[in-house]
Amino acid sequence: MAKPLGYERGLVKYIVKTPLTLVGFVSMYIFGGGLLSIASGLTHLFTSKSVFEAVMVYFLTEYLPPTSIEDVIAQVVIGTFTAGFLWYWKTAL
Repeated sequence: MAKPLGYERGLVKYIVKTPLTLVGFVSMYIFGGGLLSIASGLTHLFTSKSVFEAVMVYFLTEYLPPTSIEDVIAQVVIGTFTAGFLWYWKTAL
């Protein structure tokens, strides 16, 4: 029989411990950066109605490094939470 709240504990451990390792930090940085670049490209596409500008915004946000430590931390946090909840959704539900 499974432990009560086993997957929920696993989700918390995933979210807390993954960015504390070097490989986890880099992986979540890359994953979060991809998510943010897709989100900025799509929002620019829906607001400006120009496909060329949206593609340029996507490539600029995808391939240029962040300019501050807050951007790096935001990418890691967004990547970690998204990956953690995707793991939980695919395994526990």
